[in-house]
Formats: sequence, structure tokens, C-alpha cells
Amino acid sequence: MPRPLVRPDGGLTENVLGAPSLTKSIICLKDTAVSFGLILVLLRSLRPSWGVPVREALIDRIYEAAGTPELWPDVLQTLGDTANSDGAVLMVLPPVGMPRWIASPAFEQRLREHTAAASWGGSGRTAQWRVQAHAGFMRDVDLVPGSYDGRPSEVDKTFWQVGTTIPLPTGDVAIVTAERRAQTGPHEAAILHKLDALRPHFVRACQLSAQFGCERTRVTTMMLNQIGVPAAVLSASGRVLTINARLQERAEVLPPGQHGGFLFKSVINGKLLQNAIDRVINGQHTAQTMPVRSYADDRPQIAHVMRLERHPGDVFGASAVLVILVHVGARAAPDDGLLNLLFDLTPAETRLLQALAGGLRLQSYAESVGVQTSTVRTQLTSIFNKTGTKRQAELLSIVASLSMFSGQTAHCFGAT
Repeated sequence: MPRPLVRPDGGLTENVLGAPSLTKSIICLKDTAVSFGLILVLLRSLRPSWGVPVREALIDRIYEAAGTPELWPDVLQTLGDTANSDGAVLMVLPPVGMPRWIASPAFEQRLREHTAAASWGGSGRTAQWRVQAHAGFMRDVDLVPGSYDGRPSEVDKTFWQVGTTIPLPTGDVAIVTAERRAQTGPHEAAILHKLDALRPHFVRACQLSAQFGCERTRVTTMMLNQIGVPAAVLSASGRVLTINARLQERAEVLPPGQHGGFLFKSVINGKLLQNAIDRVINGQHTAQTMPVRSYADDRPQIAHVMRLERHPGDVFGASAVLVILVHVGARAAPDDGLLNLLFDLTPAETRLLQALAGGLRLQSYAESVGVQTSTVRTQLTSIFNKTGTKRQAELLSIVASLSMFSGQTAHCFGAT
């Protein structure tokens, strides 16, 4: 008669599996390795009926969210449940500019209203979390001992927080907080050890997300290098995240990794660049153009600064800006593929810009394509916004500087 299978530790499988009806049908095997493998197969088949521990499932989801930002709200809600809270928030604070955030669904509306204040990024507990260096979770009542008098802070008066701060390789700071309503009272100290066990996984996931963003920027500069465009991606504080070979060849540019990671040798160029970055990061302009002092020759140069588009829901890569450095040359009609790549122009806007670069006036162009002059002026205004220019002469100067790359984009992307 078949006997229950014996585990390598001497115990019966029915004690492990909790399923005597299955183990009674298993014939005892002499090969311990084979029997143990069979037990694992049975365990795996029965696992769904037991359910997966919440902590292990949360850890899996944390790492999945590192590559799929849409999963963060669900992860944050589970974190809130783990901390006996109403929900949780993941906030990324850049050195300059407004913080970006993602929250569990119940908190989204409150965060939208709360972040509408211009001073939000540097006030209340947000500022205190930014400078927190503790390598673990802390309760808000412990951030500044004795400062709360048993009540939530004035800025976030309806919620108590327990959170942790995570430095990122981009220079930004990530803050993860679980929050509960005021009437519930501060978080219990006993919760901290449970959250600290999760912190290493949040640290790795946040840093991976930031690194994924850096890799996307590296690919962007490599593509521009292939079509002959000198380019770099910079953080909000003006430090180089990635730079292509074309730009490294320029005499005005510092070697990578030197002098704090800044781009230009000239202090004047550096200040102009940082001012342009600030205006783009703060949303004042979609793009900015600035003159660049030349070291190697007398040919005038300009730098284009524009925000990199980010994946919806990604709070880790929004601080990056793209900088393109070009010589100002003779006026010519640039390649439409390059215009679309750099400025995201519509086909109609591209045709208009090429016509203007070729010397055609607005009214003449409108007549040639059979539209009202007002329509063409609207398209021109959109082009100004996308290129960060205000005057037609400035716009044509940018177009002329790109003419040297005309025809190379089609070859680069395999077009015929």
C-alpha cells in the first residue's frame, strides 16, 4: 500500500502540504532529490489557495513599479494599508522647480489642491523631509521633537505622516510617506520596524526608476549624435547627466565629470544656461535659446534648451532638459524630420517654417497654400512657443543653424 512521501528532514508530506488526499497517492521514492522536487511541484500547485503574503506581494509590486510607473498608486495604497494609514504619497523634489508626486487614489484630489500653492515645495513638513538623513522610516512627530505638541503641523493639519527620504543619482530627493487622518492620532512607533523592512526595496526601486530615466536620456543624445547634433541632457541644477561625442568635441565644453559636472567652461555661459534651465523647468517657457561664447573661433553659436518629454506617471525623469549646441550659419530650409525631432512641429508648422527659411513671406505662403493669413499667423505663434523664440528673425537664426544637418535624419532612420 502506498505510503506518504517522506521529506528530506524526515517529516511527512501531509504535514507540509496540508493535503492528505494528495500525499496518500505518492509512492515513496528512494531518490531524495526527486522526492523533494515533487514536493515543490505540489506546493506550487496548491499555493494559490493559500494566498501570497501581503509583504512579499508588495515587494514584487514595488519592483514592477520601478519599470511601470502606472503601478505606483496601487503600491502606495498597499503601503498605506501596511502602515495602518489612509494612503501614501511618493514625492520627488528637484534642487530647483516644483516637486512632482504620485499618490494612492484616495489622496489625488487632496494633493492637487495642496500643491497648487506656489510655496508648497519649500514649506511645512515637505521641507523637513527634504533634509532628513535618517536611513529609515520616521514619524512626523519625531522629525522635530517637541514641535508638534501632539497635533499635526499647520501645513498638513488634516494628516499625520510616517515617511523616509531617498537620495537619487540624478540629484533629486524622493520622499515616501504614509498618511492618516488627524482624528486617528500619530502613527504608532511599533509600525516603524515593519516599514523599515520594506525601505531597501523602495530605495532600489526609486533608484532604478531614476537610472531608467538616465538610460532614456543617453539614447536620446546618441540618436542626435548619429545625425551630427551636439547634445547633452542636464539635471535641473545644470549638471550633466549624459553628453554625446559631438558636444564633447566642442572647445567651450568641460570634460565630463569635471568641475562639479557642469557643461560650460565660461562662467558667463554657465549662468546664462542655468537661467534658461530654470525658466524651462518652472514652466515659464517650453524652450529657451541663448548665445554661447566661443573659444575656438569667431563663429557665433547658440544653445537650445528644452524640457524632455516624460512617460505619463513617471515622477523621476521630469527634471531633465535637453541642450543642443549649434553654430549659426547661412539661412536654408532644414530637413523636416529634424524639425519634428527637435521641436515636435506639426506637418503644417514644418511646411511654414521651411517656407520662411526659404525666404517666402507670410502672406505669400498663405496664398500659395490657399489658407487665410490669420491661420498662418496662428501656426507661427505655435512655432514660436515650441522653439522658445519671440521674433521671426530669432526663429530663422535657429533654422539656419540647423541647415547643416539637412537630409541626414532620413538616412539615420532608414527612410528612402
